[in-house]
Amino acid sequence: MDFAFSALVLDRAGEARQDATWIEGRFEERDARVLVLSSEGRILLAQPGRLLLDLPLALLRERFHLTQFSFLGRERGAALFALTLDAAALGDFNREFNAEDVDLRVAAAELPAQQAGVAAFARSLAHWQSRTRYCGSCGAATILCSGGHRALCSNAACAIEHFPRTDAAMIALVHDGNRCLLGRQASWPERRFSTLAGFLEPGETLEDCVRREVFEEVGVRIGACDYIGSQPWPFPASLMLGFMARAESFDIALGAEICEARWFTPEQLVEQWRSQQIKLSPRLSISRHLIERWYLQMTGTALA
Repeated sequence: MDFAFSALVLDRAGEARQDATWIEGRFEERDARVLVLSSEGRILLAQPGRLLLDLPLALLRERFHLTQFSFLGRERGAALFALTLDAAALGDFNREFNAEDVDLRVAAAELPAQQAGVAAFARSLAHWQSRTRYCGSCGAATILCSGGHRALCSNAACAIEHFPRTDAAMIALVHDGNRCLLGRQASWPERRFSTLAGFLEPGETLEDCVRREVFEEVGVRIGACDYIGSQPWPFPASLMLGFMARAESFDIALGAEICEARWFTPEQLVEQWRSQQIKLSPRLSISRHLIERWYLQMTGTALA
């Protein structure tokens, strides 16, 4: 599957990074490298090639302390770290290294798949760190450890360990055998139609999440749900789980989140898309993959 952020190949060294001495050793390696992002989650791209700014860590060791870096893993044998800069430092850094900070959605459309995956990982981890500065149980400050993958409560009487979280969400291409159902939210770009999505609730299976969310959003009952694949979605830290969902009812009743929804035959979909009457999800998303998968199954040709 060729959607963004799903092709990351990285040895995360999950067990080894628990050892602070081991992390220090990786920090001192000659071939260690670092990618840089802003505190707002923007990714730094090197100019003029517009590839991920991937610097030798040796260039930054004297300026930043080890605790300011997060260990991502090993990429082709070399230790890879991430560094998050605040707005005050970002401008000077961009000028010094001839870089540009770019929204990750924009960058993902240009970057090679591996680089997009690394950037997504770094962004999600940095977001979790920024939201876990204090213990959610007692309110004491937390201390990052395990290369930035664990936050330990500094209150010895509490000492809770906090770990990065990922929010599971379903995303489904609803169809009735001949047509697909796409909807749009009022906040989306004009004429943008997409598949339906929603977050998993406690005590709920993914299939039940599909059925509940689709009914809440468009009033359609769902029967069979076939899992297709997943996509890390670092906005800020979700995992999109893609389904093809068979409709058992067909009348649309809009919920609070959807301002418009329509059934499309393959012919209507391609004609309205080509004539720009509608816009589809960007190609970096699993939503677009589900739409194109359905169209290919229905027509035997790619949506182009």
